[in-house]
Amino acid sequence: MANVFEIDELKVGYGKLEIIHGVTFSVEKNELFVIVGPNGSGKSTLLKGLFGLASIKGGKILFNGEDITKLPPHERSKLGLAYHPQLNNTFENLTVRENILLAGYFLDRDELERRLENVLEFLPEIRGFMERKVKTLSGGERQMVAFAMNMIKEPNTVMFDEPTAALSPKMADLIFDRIRRLKTEYGLTVVLVEQNAKKALEMGDRAMLLVTGSIKYLGPAQELLTHEDLASMYLGLRD
Repeated sequence: MANVFEIDELKVGYGKLEIIHGVTFSVEKNELFVIVGPNGSGKSTLLKGLFGLASIKGGKILFNGEDITKLPPHERSKLGLAYHPQLNNTFENLTVRENILLAGYFLDRDELERRLENVLEFLPEIRGFMERKVKTLSGGERQMVAFAMNMIKEPNTVMFDEPTAALSPKMADLIFDRIRRLKTEYGLTVVLVEQNAKKALEMGDRAMLLVTGSIKYLGPAQELLTHEDLASMYLGLRD
């Protein structure tokens, strides 16, 4: 199967600080690739590096065969790569509708309306608060809006950074369900950084365990879930 991402000896950081230390891995097309690890391991920094929001200090990023190592984020977005950050992922003083339409600013009116209807079919829960300002919504509802803002771009690959953090179990399950459907129903590639390691590994195809900026495990998600030493030592998973 073709690779969407091919990452070679990638180093990422901020200023003079290097957080990710020469990681090499690939992500296959239509794969749900899970990245887990303890707090401070560099998971979010890695995603920011892949999207162009952190400094690349070495290595190479190929996306669908194209070298994007030096491309700015908006150019990566044009290639079909979407990024769903944990925080600051919506415009709080705008309505839900305005947020979604703003995310599709590059589309003509007819195409924008077509895609908006598709988004609302995928995320029907937001129909009821389209005219409310985002700042009046719950944390889970805001995540749904951010989800919709990415979906209107019709990406081929979506990277999620802690999408269920601080959400109720019911809302977290809803978000997990939609992430799973991106792969199974829409054929998208998903890269998921998630603190709920057990749930993420149960639904993932392959997984990477990141510890202090280096790869400790790379392979089938289920094997990491049942790996007695790694799961216990780094993920807090025990029988």
